Amino acid sequence: MKERLYASHITLLVFMIQTGVTALSLARSAAMYFGTNGWISILILGGVASVNIMLIGIVNRMCGGESVFAVMAKSLPRFVTIPIYLVFTVYLALIGCMVGKQYIHIFQLIAFPTASTFMLKACFDLMVIFLVTKGIYNIGKAATVFSILILWMVFLLFAFSNDFEFDRMSPFVFKQGHHMLRGAVDMFAAFAGYELILFVMPYADKSKKWIRSVQTGNLMTTLTYFSFVFISFGFFSLDQLKIMLYPLLDMLAYIQLPFVERLENLLFSFLLFTVVITVGMYIWSACESAQQVFPKANRNVMVVFIVFVSFLISILPDTLFQLELVLKYLTYGETAFSFGFPLFLILLLMIQKRSEVKARA
Repeated sequence: MKERLYASHITLLVFMIQTGVTALSLARSAAMYFGTNGWISILILGGVASVNIMLIGIVNRMCGGESVFAVMAKSLPRFVTIPIYLVFTVYLALIGCMVGKQYIHIFQLIAFPTASTFMLKACFDLMVIFLVTKGIYNIGKAATVFSILILWMVFLLFAFSNDFEFDRMSPFVFKQGHHMLRGAVDMFAAFAGYELILFVMPYADKSKKWIRSVQTGNLMTTLTYFSFVFISFGFFSLDQLKIMLYPLLDMLAYIQLPFVERLENLLFSFLLFTVVITVGMYIWSACESAQQVFPKANRNVMVVFIVFVSFLISILPDTLFQLELVLKYLTYGETAFSFGFPLFLILLLMIQKRSEVKARA
C-alpha cells in the first residue's frame, strides 16, 4: 500500500510552514500600518489566505489530485515548461535560504552575538538536508512531532492576563495607520507558504478532507497570530508597538522564572523547529521542480546541490536590514504566485476539459 499524507499531517504541515520568524514583528506591523485595533487585520489576512486556499481546492478537485507538473505537461510543450520549472526551482530555493538566514541572524543577535553566522547557517542547512532527503512523508511526520513543541507556547498567553488592559485599546478602528494596502501585502508574508501544498497533492490522501485540513492549518495559524497580536495590543501601548523591533520577544521577556534567565532566548530557540520545516518544504518543492527538468538525476545529490548553492547565495545579504529587504521583495512575488499559479492551473484544466468534451463529440 502506497504511503499517504493524511488530514492530520496536512493540517500540522500547513501550520508549521506558515508559522515563522515573521510572527515576532507582526504586532509592530499591525500597529504601524493599521493603527488602532490593528489586530483586526490578522483576521482579515487570514480570511484572504482562506479564499486563496479555496482556489487550491478547486485545482485539486478538477485534476483529481494529479501532480501540477502533469497538468502543465498536458497543455504546454516541454520547451515552455522547462524554463517555468527552472524559475520555480530558483525562486523557491531563494525564499527558503533567505528565511533560514533571517532566523540565524536574529538568533545570533539575541543569543550568540560573537558566533559566526557562516557556521550557524551551515549547521542549519545540514539539518535541512537531513530532513529533505528523507522525503515528503517523513517531513510530514516531523512536522506533526515538531508542532507539539510550538503549540504549547500559546498557553504562555495566560502569563500576561494580569497586565493586559483593555484601556490600551481604542474605540476607533484603523486610526493613526498609513499605507494599509502595502502593509497588508507585507504582513501577508506571515501567512505565506500554504501554496506549497500544491506540490504535495499527489502524495496526499484522496479523501474530501484534504482541502479542509489545509483550511484547518491556516485557521490554526490565524488564531495563533491573532492571539499574540491581540495580547500585544493590550500589553503595550500603540506608540510602544510602533518602535519595537520584535514585540513578541519583548513580551516574552516579561516572563521570569527563578531557574531560567532570559527565557525569551529559550522560547525563540523553539522556533528552530518550525523554521526547519518551512525551509525544508521550500527546498523540497524546489527539488520537485528540478526533478521535472532532470528526471534521471539522483534526488539526494540534487538536494545537496540546491542547498549548497542556496547557502552561497545567502552569504550576499550581510546585514539583517539587507536580508529583510531582499526577503520582502521575494515575498511580494510569492504572494503573486500564491494567487496566480492556482488561477493559471484552473485555466489549463478548463481548456483540457473542453478539449476532452470536443474529442468525445
